[in-house]
Amino acid sequence: MRTDIILSPWSMSHKSADPCDSFPESVFFTGNGRFGVRGYVPLCVKPRPIERGLFLAGIFGEIKSGITDFVNLPTPVYEALCLDGEPVSCISDIERELDLETAVLTYRYKAHCGEKYAELCETLFFPAEHPTLLLQRTEIRLFGAVNAAFTSGIELDSCNCTIPDDQMKENTEAVSLAELTSASSDAEQLCAEFAVKGTGLSVTEHVVFSQEGKFVKTAGSIGLTFTLEGNSTFCLDKLSYIRTSRDVPENIETMPIEFDFDTLLNEHKDAWKKRMRGCDIPLEDSELQTGLRYSMYQLIASCSRRDGTVSIGARGLTHARYKGCYFWDTDMFMLPFFLKNDLEAAKNLCRYRVGALPAAKRHSASMNTLGARYPWMASLDGSEQCETWDIGCSELHITADVVYALDSYCKASGDIDFYLDGAAEVYIETARFWMSRYTFRKEEHRADLLWCKGPDEYCGVSSNNLYTNAMVRHNLALAGKAAEDLKTNRPEVYARLGITDEERRDWDALRECISYPRDPKTGHLTTDDTFHLLESISISELKPDDCASYHHVCFDRLQRYKVVKQADVLLLMTRLPNEFSAEEKQNAWQDFEPICLHDSSLSFASHALFALQNGIREKGEEYMRKALLLDLRDIMGNTGKEGLHLACMGEAWQAALLM
Repeated sequence: MRTDIILSPWSMSHKSADPCDSFPESVFFTGNGRFGVRGYVPLCVKPRPIERGLFLAGIFGEIKSGITDFVNLPTPVYEALCLDGEPVSCISDIERELDLETAVLTYRYKAHCGEKYAELCETLFFPAEHPTLLLQRTEIRLFGAVNAAFTSGIELDSCNCTIPDDQMKENTEAVSLAELTSASSDAEQLCAEFAVKGTGLSVTEHVVFSQEGKFVKTAGSIGLTFTLEGNSTFCLDKLSYIRTSRDVPENIETMPIEFDFDTLLNEHKDAWKKRMRGCDIPLEDSELQTGLRYSMYQLIASCSRRDGTVSIGARGLTHARYKGCYFWDTDMFMLPFFLKNDLEAAKNLCRYRVGALPAAKRHSASMNTLGARYPWMASLDGSEQCETWDIGCSELHITADVVYALDSYCKASGDIDFYLDGAAEVYIETARFWMSRYTFRKEEHRADLLWCKGPDEYCGVSSNNLYTNAMVRHNLALAGKAAEDLKTNRPEVYARLGITDEERRDWDALRECISYPRDPKTGHLTTDDTFHLLESISISELKPDDCASYHHVCFDRLQRYKVVKQADVLLLMTRLPNEFSAEEKQNAWQDFEPICLHDSSLSFASHALFALQNGIREKGEEYMRKALLLDLRDIMGNTGKEGLHLACMGEAWQAALLM
């Protein structure tokens, strides 16, 4: 666990001697929701193409036929420095500070070349109201008679390390997914165009400087070089304007011909402060307070709130882990934050799912079922990106999770047009999927969901997962109501969808036949039909440290132990609390909290939420601390390596409402 991030009420800071430490680079990510950069030091001392780059919502490149990765794009957060003609060999005394209230990132450090050195101060921000822009200010102070050549521009060799879905496998091979197709320059600006491999997308990066320089191009960069004299201070302002071929035109402004750094900075601070203050929840514990504000900040910084064609990946814009794909994390854990604080952003997250309905229908057909089945891992076009066949085939609950999320938005917003002209059709088509996926014996009044895996993921591929069955019942009820509403208010849509009275009766019959599994000895609600058959084991034997258990025990063995990876039954009861009695909730806590391994970053916050909802305050506060400090203290040991855990942040914010 890390303790080197210093937390203040509205800011965080870090001092380091290691410019390549990936932990602060993850933690100090900053962006505006459309795009962002990890908190690496802009000055390039040695090549780090996998770890330095820029992530832009919706920009995926193909790594193999039909499989994409979230592109680590060439980055304008790039600099080089020579002292008396020699490149600096190291940097030291690195200080980072992130102002959470105004979303401004500051670096201070020294750049050395033997005994010669310069001090640098860098300020970076992504204007809140200008989603195409990135602003940087670099101040350099030279000591002694040393002269310097300072280069600022675009690093071209950023690339991806394609990480397999299998968490036990590592990959160090890099692949470039953005090819430079053209570059131009004059004394005050650069322009570079990139073609994205396989998907036909393109990105243009236009950079404007506050001073005139000399154009330089190397194998891995383009930029302008500025000459500095000894015993002087130099200041350079830089504006980057980034466009893509998939931009929604009404959301994209034209590039400013001129810019004033301080004016844009002050506008940005005012806008961001308003957003942060609007969703703040006061907590008594100062460390948790900063952790909560950090969670708010990062959720906002990874949500492209004006674009309904993208969602938020499991790691947001902070990393390409899981190929940048969209999971149930967004629908079930992040969306509630935006439902409370930004309905425009929430609507656009839901618009992505409605827009992906055709892909969900194709996916269902490919799995020999009817209607629409949402994929476990989706990228830009909504197609399945999961290459692990058992997970991709058995994690069915995401289809019902999407419906739950759409319904949550419709209830929170009262947006009747979105409901009738989009969400209702999703409810109908997913109901058709469930009708074809259950083994339904109507005459026996029985329906079984065979070969499925719920949120637990360590119970093996089983039958009748409680979480999934309950969410499907909810899905079917919403479909029946949607059919009636369409018949009354959108008869043309009702007719187009070919809904019949018999079909609606079948949905009702299926819903009534879906049962909830119970332990044969205790009668308590349980994870699935076979959970009671699993082998009991002491948690300490599987989890001697805070790292995930699969680092110590193989997946095959984990599937046969009576443990849970993360909240499953408990999570369900936080989402459909009125479906279960106080006694059932108490039994579930006593049964499952002691055997949870918390191998998923989703788990601490869900346990906190359940505990606080049900009056288990001491445990709730204990889990809240782990959830809110998960990344800031690197509790699971993978924050630097895999990026930030956005779902945990969203769930923790929900729990904080009950603190």
